[in-house]
Amino acid sequence: MGKPYSEDLRRSVVQAIERGYSYEEVAELCGVSVSSVSRFLTRWRRTGSIRAEKFGGYKGYALEPYKERITQWVAVQPDLTLSELQVRLAKGKVVVSQTAIFRFLRHAGFTFKKKPARGRTRSAGCGRSA
Repeated sequence: MGKPYSEDLRRSVVQAIERGYSYEEVAELCGVSVSSVSRFLTRWRRTGSIRAEKFGGYKGYALEPYKERITQWVAVQPDLTLSELQVRLAKGKVVVSQTAIFRFLRHAGFTFKKKPARGRTRSAGCGRSA
């Protein structure tokens, strides 16, 4: 994975643009792309900072605010499917994918266990075939 450009380089880019060089000239002088020059300058003008934004790290779950509601639904009806949860959430104006629901449930500690009464698909008398 890459890493952000140094603050020295960013500062050089911004100073060169402020001295009157074109984006293309600065990009060639500093060895960065024209789009990077544009991003550095935009960030400088918006925030007054040349620092890179947070890079990597933890991203929370979109369903975290609805944890209590989802927990209640699963407690009342433990065999809810992902699609049924998706429909219930959509009624509350929460649009998420089934994958997001699955990941959130796994994060929240919910697991799906098959009922032992279902057993195997073969008849009990069959042994292993050679």
